[in-house]
Amino acid sequence: NNIALPNAMVFADLPQAVVVSGAGCEEANGVYRATEKEYCEAPVYEHADRGQELKITREPHKNAKTGAVKYGWLLGKSGQPLYGARTESLTVPASGWKKFGGDEPIPAIKVLLHMDEVFFFSADDSKLAGDDAMEQKDWQSAIQHYTAGIDMLKQTTDRLNEGFRSRACLLLTQRGTAHLQLKEPKAALRDAVAAMDLEHSAAEALALDALTELGFKDLSHKILEPVGSGHILDPAAPLVLRCVDRWVSEIVNHFSEADADTELPMPIHMPSDRYLDGLDEETRAAVIKKYIPDEPFGGTAVISNPTECLELMKKWEEVFSGMEFQSRRKALWDRRDLSFPQRMMETRTMVAESLAKVLEPMGFAPGRPGLARCVKQMQIHWSTDKNCANKALDLEEMADVSLADLE
Repeated sequence: NNIALPNAMVFADLPQAVVVSGAGCEEANGVYRATEKEYCEAPVYEHADRGQELKITREPHKNAKTGAVKYGWLLGKSGQPLYGARTESLTVPASGWKKFGGDEPIPAIKVLLHMDEVFFFSADDSKLAGDDAMEQKDWQSAIQHYTAGIDMLKQTTDRLNEGFRSRACLLLTQRGTAHLQLKEPKAALRDAVAAMDLEHSAAEALALDALTELGFKDLSHKILEPVGSGHILDPAAPLVLRCVDRWVSEIVNHFSEADADTELPMPIHMPSDRYLDGLDEETRAAVIKKYIPDEPFGGTAVISNPTECLELMKKWEEVFSGMEFQSRRKALWDRRDLSFPQRMMETRTMVAESLAKVLEPMGFAPGRPGLARCVKQMQIHWSTDKNCANKALDLEEMADVSLADLE
């Protein structure tokens, strides 16, 4: 019987994955992961998709005449051997395999020390397929292949090593190039920015071409200045690009409407981006709303730290100090027909409407629910950060209202 190993006895120094390909018995092909089970002093490998049905195990063979015990490795299905290799090694051999109950041809075996190598191999295969599609000018197929490669890299555990970063940059740059060929400059800019934030200048030419297509050639230096600092991508999930999509959209909207001398929008990282990766915006919002049923849906935006809070409060300050807001505030407080509760309700509505252009692009819901969500998150930083607390007092004076009452 297979024995489950205590955690301290896991074979961390032995290969963690075996890739089987080209076997005549097609169901034997695939990735086998090392489990915490041990048999004959070696780990038991199980098929990543089919589990215990397909295994690679080290097995003993006793000579009937001499009684001597020798070992080998078997790839079997439901206890029946398909292919095997003789060796005394505790490591699955990459060669020397023979047919037992399986069909020819004999499989090719790749033995990998880490699971990340499996994802790297798959990503490399996807890139090659994408490159072939690019040569055929099949841009849409190329995008699909490069996306598959990026999705493989998302499953890796070490996202700081050179193997991850170089592969991710290549896949992103190639996918962005295909998007540009399809006249999709925003998607091309997103991929270029992501690649540059991983390895600065790796996709700068692509970014410049995309900005030119978008009509921002003269602003390219300003727009790309913060890219490469490591602040655009979410460090916890660098290939979840919803945050980059938002930032690029804000850039396009910002410079289409505002003066070129204005400041760049800040990239916003939201935990929900990681957890709901792959869902479209409508489905994503519906999932979040479903699991927050007891209060109005306030959106998906997150204020992660005091720095983000203070930057947002500065944007509030610009709105509150403007003539339009101050005029509305005065008109409201000059009304004599409102009770205090009615005045507070009108104030919340006025503030929510005035801040809509600041809050909604970040992912806060329209109106008072989005404002309430924002204030609730800000309160955490008001109570722990002196700069945020002082700025809150300034805002309250400008708006003639306690910010906590806006929740």
